[in-house]
Amino acid sequence: MSNITKLVRRAASPRPDGLPSARKLLDGPNSSDFEYLHELTSPSNPEVDLVAVHGLNFANAAAFGVKTWTAGDRGEEKLWLKDFLPHRLPNVRVLLYGYNSNVAFNTSMMGMGDIAEDLLHKLWTKRQAVVKAKTIPRYLAISRSAKSFAFFATPHKGGFGAGFGHAAAGLVRRLGMNPRTGIMEALRKDSHVAPDIHNEFVDTQDSYHICSFYECKPLHPLGALIVERSSAVMGLGLSEVRVPCPNADHSSICKFAAEDEHYKFVIDEIDALVDWAVKSARKVSVSPRRSSSASSSSKEDYSGYESGSSLEIQNPVGSSLTVDSELSLVNAVMDPPEVNRQARRGPFFLVPYSRNSQFVGQQDILHQLYHFSNPSNPMIRFALCGFGGIGKTQIALSHAHWHRLNHPEQSVFWILASDTDHLRDSLALIAAHCKISRTEDTTDIMLDRVWRWLSDEDNGRWLMIIDGADNLGTFFISSGDKQPGEVRAAESILSTGLGRYVPTCLHGKVLITTNNKSAAESLADPGHVSEVHPMNKQYACALLRKYLTEGESTSTSIKIHPESWRNDDLDKLASQLDYLPLALVQAAAYIRMNSLSVTGFLELIASDQSDLPGILELDLQGHGGFDDLSQAFMSTWKVAFNQIEAQCSPASNLLSVMAFYEAKRIPNYLISHFHTDISQSSSRALDTLLAYSFITKDSENETISMHRLAQLAMRKRLSASNSEQKWADEALSLISQNFPGGEYESWTMCAALMPHALKVLRSELYGPAEARPLGTLQSKISRYYLRRGFYQQAEIWSRNALDNMILVAGVEQKDVFSIKSDRVIVLMRLGAFEEAEDLAQEVWRGRRSMLGAKHEDTLQILETLGLVYQAQGRYAEGETAVRKILKSLDRSLEADDIQILAAKQRLGSILRHLGRYREAEEYQRAAFHGCEKILGPRHPDTLKAHWSLGQTLHAWGMYAEAEKIDMDTWTLQKRDDVLGPDHPETLKSLWGFANNLQAQFKFSAAEAHRRELYRRAILLVGSTHIYTLIAGSSLASCLVASNMYAYQPSSERLAEAEDLYRVTLTARKASLRVDHPDTLAARTDLATVQRLRGHVPASELEASERETLDKLKKIFGKEHPLTVKSRDNLSRILWLQRGDSSKSKEALKKAMQIYKVWEKGLGWSHERTWLAAELLVEMLPEPDPERLDLRQKIQYWRRNKPPVD
Repeated sequence: MSNITKLVRRAASPRPDGLPSARKLLDGPNSSDFEYLHELTSPSNPEVDLVAVHGLNFANAAAFGVKTWTAGDRGEEKLWLKDFLPHRLPNVRVLLYGYNSNVAFNTSMMGMGDIAEDLLHKLWTKRQAVVKAKTIPRYLAISRSAKSFAFFATPHKGGFGAGFGHAAAGLVRRLGMNPRTGIMEALRKDSHVAPDIHNEFVDTQDSYHICSFYECKPLHPLGALIVERSSAVMGLGLSEVRVPCPNADHSSICKFAAEDEHYKFVIDEIDALVDWAVKSARKVSVSPRRSSSASSSSKEDYSGYESGSSLEIQNPVGSSLTVDSELSLVNAVMDPPEVNRQARRGPFFLVPYSRNSQFVGQQDILHQLYHFSNPSNPMIRFALCGFGGIGKTQIALSHAHWHRLNHPEQSVFWILASDTDHLRDSLALIAAHCKISRTEDTTDIMLDRVWRWLSDEDNGRWLMIIDGADNLGTFFISSGDKQPGEVRAAESILSTGLGRYVPTCLHGKVLITTNNKSAAESLADPGHVSEVHPMNKQYACALLRKYLTEGESTSTSIKIHPESWRNDDLDKLASQLDYLPLALVQAAAYIRMNSLSVTGFLELIASDQSDLPGILELDLQGHGGFDDLSQAFMSTWKVAFNQIEAQCSPASNLLSVMAFYEAKRIPNYLISHFHTDISQSSSRALDTLLAYSFITKDSENETISMHRLAQLAMRKRLSASNSEQKWADEALSLISQNFPGGEYESWTMCAALMPHALKVLRSELYGPAEARPLGTLQSKISRYYLRRGFYQQAEIWSRNALDNMILVAGVEQKDVFSIKSDRVIVLMRLGAFEEAEDLAQEVWRGRRSMLGAKHEDTLQILETLGLVYQAQGRYAEGETAVRKILKSLDRSLEADDIQILAAKQRLGSILRHLGRYREAEEYQRAAFHGCEKILGPRHPDTLKAHWSLGQTLHAWGMYAEAEKIDMDTWTLQKRDDVLGPDHPETLKSLWGFANNLQAQFKFSAAEAHRRELYRRAILLVGSTHIYTLIAGSSLASCLVASNMYAYQPSSERLAEAEDLYRVTLTARKASLRVDHPDTLAARTDLATVQRLRGHVPASELEASERETLDKLKKIFGKEHPLTVKSRDNLSRILWLQRGDSSKSKEALKKAMQIYKVWEKGLGWSHERTWLAAELLVEMLPEPDPERLDLRQKIQYWRRNKPPVD
């Protein structure tokens, strides 16, 4: 006869005579057979209501609600809720709830929700509470008063018992006795109802404290656990205590015949729940959750904590604690009160990882962190240190979520600090999420704003977790560096230390994790460093149990039942793996993936035992400087990798390649291009690695990350097998093929691949056969850096690329010429004009010989040569070269081809320098509109052409249109998704904008921009770079011009201008030819300010300016703007010596020539014209009619010119 049939017959037969009715144990008035809410104890001054709810009634007994909690021999039964509990908890009123949970006889059609509402109605009547609620308005008072729950083998996710109940109920129904029950539908293992209720409860459990007891003995005669542990626990982390009952099966888990050890074990936990409920109801603020420990000392540790989350006490009776033997029937209406959040200032919870419900252990450290987080604790910084894989991040993560629950009014921020990029990105995320920064902010300003915001106590208290702070250089700066609050350039932050942007203030706490003990001691407050040690045996075995019984592989749904392993096997496995959390988790994943027993796995790793001592002595400094791996982890990893290699060779190969990239954020598209076997897809390889937990996948950002320890171990394996060079070559070849060419459209991809490219190149393990992919990758990196404005880095990479490509291709090869062509531009941007010219000539001759004079590559280098001529001031030669290009291209290409447009833009720029503004404007307008049509308005090349047009209009005196062009260009270029605020082209646009402000007498704004430009240029490219010299000269010109129109001229401003001009002249003499136009212009500028100051003899100035003028006339002729400017200064110097009639006459003659040139070329609206007129009026005698005419024109101009600002 089957077990089910026996139980059904037993249920249908009459009760044996002489068995006392359990109903009599109630000692109260009789109620209906199944449904009641009865007081078992009635203390005079109750603090807590404890409501006991029974589970499934397999026996169909009316007294089942009482017998669930009753044990003992016949005639000596004990209802522990009534007989024992008051001894320990005298102020608890115990209520016993009964309902129809029969699975066969007298089955009710009520579902879970109906039973829950029935219980709430009875509680509401008993407690006489009347309030409004969201879901069931009448019952919200109960929801708010409910503080704690104890679950005894409750099948939150369904269970075996429900399947048995279905069988029993089905048999009885076939006998014609009763209909189907809604409760059974809810508890079936494959039903969606139980998981839905479980999920709803999890979503509303933040204000509850929970203890989950689970059975460990199979129920006789079924020989199985009715409710498995995975269903009996809710997985809520710190807010849930999970308690195994080793000697209890499903029937006896909540029955006690005496106050024995098993009872004391349970009552301790119930006492803790009651204690927490009483304290949380009495205090204005909720006390923090207890940890997994149930000791009385734990309760004392938490008693002083307050989180600031207010409670509403609805009833003098106090808080309710629900004890449930199997079914949670009140979860649907248990919405906790909403937390009031500040609308503008948070709190914020910026933690990139969800709570790990399987975290165990490290209770001592967690208690330290709880006390550290207390606002009354004056300590500000706390550090966790220990080697990689020991669990520092998991401890910090557990504390972050605990902090959120217990201090909901505080913000929590997570900072990734493995390097400056991650640290800066994390601070940028705070700025963006908290809406601290603005879109136009540079990186330095954004970081300053974050520092100020965190330092402001009005923004609330906060906890910041800095994870992976292993490099002290990331955090510290020298004493001479600037403090937060001062504006910095973005590049300078890398060397000054980003740690200064994490403020030290009483309203903020900082928790740091690091594998560097010295870093921990330097970053934390004295005495607030906790070293994380391996787990003890108890927690290590608990972690293994969790992952062996709860974890799931990505490709299988295998579960390892407790029968397949013994406790002593777990002890041995934990010991072999050195109690390291990472090794334990990976071992469990391997066991589950391969359906092994723990004993079988121990036998596998025993064969590698002889290798373990050697692994302990491995030196890992050459692979990233991490601490030594334990022998247990390496042993586990070797076993797992061998299995991967046998099952899926592409996964093994992919892991070998990934070992040479950065461990984090490897783009999916890079991996998708790796194929070692056409029959094996990369997706299968990824699935295999995911199943073994070697990698993680970020679907949102489409990246893959490899565990750092696994990567280091992989490198060691490859080294031992003499295959490291082979896979380094594969990694280099893969990224060389997929790294873009540096075009604007590919910048995002370049930035994503750059860390991995640099990691491969730093390894230097690739062989000589890889010289071509090596040179190709280096040239692509150089081109990317060039176009992003990082010229020093571009020069280094182009030099390395050229050396490697020459080795494999020879000097006269296409790829070599391509690298040299890019290098010409790099050298020119660095001011190495002569070297750039020599290299450009070499490439031009080589391409002309190899490809022909009219090949597009030959014409391209000729256009670059024209650019070099322009930079050297050899404008006539530049014009000839570019016109030759246009003539050739016009015959073979369309008028709006990009190469033609680039040549037109270059020709227009050269013509501007030659003073031929009208012709220059025509070419540059054509270039701009063509680029706008083909590339779009935001493309860097379009913006560059637009800016160049603005410079021509400015030189021609069309300031209003030029100002608008510069503003529009600068506004777009400074966006991070275009060029960024610190790109040289962006700064050039700002420089042009300042030029137009100055030309329109807006000196204050112009000076502010010029000073900022000069400061940033020094920080970005150095004090002697051509861009810095231009910025310094421009600032000096602004000081001179503003002083000229000031009501009270300042000698100090003229002195500053002279210093700037002298620095510029000295640098130009050193880097350029003495007769370079820029050097000669600098000589004129210096002589001008010295003339205005009057401290240099006029005769000395005259000699210097005559020399400058003669050289300019030879280069440009008499009417070039630079020549005329020099002649103007010489005329004014001569006028200072007007006591000498010959000098007076020469001065007047030159002044008349200057005036006529400006009037003809620029007209009366230009400043240069009327300044020349003013000088002429001063020189002409009083009755001269031309003097009178000029005076009238000047007066008219002064009335109509813009006001001076």
